[in-house]
Formats: sequence, C-alpha cells, structure tokens
Amino acid sequence: MMKNIREFDYCIYCFSKKENIDSPCPTCGYEAEYLGLPGWWLPPGTVLKGNYMVGKPLEEKEDEFHYLGWDIERKLLLEIVEYFPKQWVTRDVTATEQVNCFPGKESLLEEGRQQFFEKAKLYFQCVSRVEDVLHMDFFFRNQTCYYIRQKK
Repeated sequence: MMKNIREFDYCIYCFSKKENIDSPCPTCGYEAEYLGLPGWWLPPGTVLKGNYMVGKPLEEKEDEFHYLGWDIERKLLLEIVEYFPKQWVTRDVTATEQVNCFPGKESLLEEGRQQFFEKAKLYFQCVSRVEDVLHMDFFFRNQTCYYIRQKK
C-alpha cells in the first residue's frame, strides 16, 4: 500500500509513468499543485476505500461525476463514478471529501443513493455477460456512493 503520495511514481491526473515526480507530467502537463477544478470535484490524488486513486475528471452528468482512476494495488487504470446530484448536495474539497446535503433534501439524497447503487449493480450484472469486465466494486463513502469499473 502506498505510504505517501510523494512515493507514487505516476502522474496523479493521467496516471502515466513519471521519471521525476517533482516536475510536470511529460504526457499531460499536469502539475501537482494546480487544481483548477470546481470545488465539488474530488481533486486528483484523492484515495477512496484505501485503494482507488482519483485522477482527472472525465464527464459530468446530471447526478454523477466520472473520473479516470487508478487501482493502487494492481496498478491498473479504471473509471470511478461518483453519485453527486448537484441539485441536492454540495462539497467544499478544501475542507472535506464529504458530500453535504442541502437542508430538507436528506430523504431525496438517500433514495437517490440507493437507486444509483442498485442501478450500478444491475448494470454490472448485465454488462459482465457481454463485455470483458475485469473488476467492479460498489461502496458508500463521503455521504455518497461510488462504483468502480475496469475493462480490458
């Protein structure tokens, strides 16, 4: 397990191998001190469930964020999908990774999390029959839920 982000010899944005961890990534140009993302996106380098590192944002949908991800243990690229309905929640990543629900919207958030989680499980049951899905995971963290998918 990685002890410190400084020991990670890949770019935390695109996960390309880096020879010099103190210089910008030669592949994408990312510099570790630059975030430049809206405050509700998880910053590159965030580790979820002790093993999945968040990289660059890929897509923002109505109620979810997609990130490039990295399986730290197996050293494999993957996709991280986070349930984040902006109409009910917010987050200030300078203070926490936790999702904060707007007052009075708690039951809607809980119902949405459960639906997202069940939809993700159903999706993987279906897709694993027709595609080569190497790894999938579902979990609740930070007052929201995530699913991880890694394909061949």
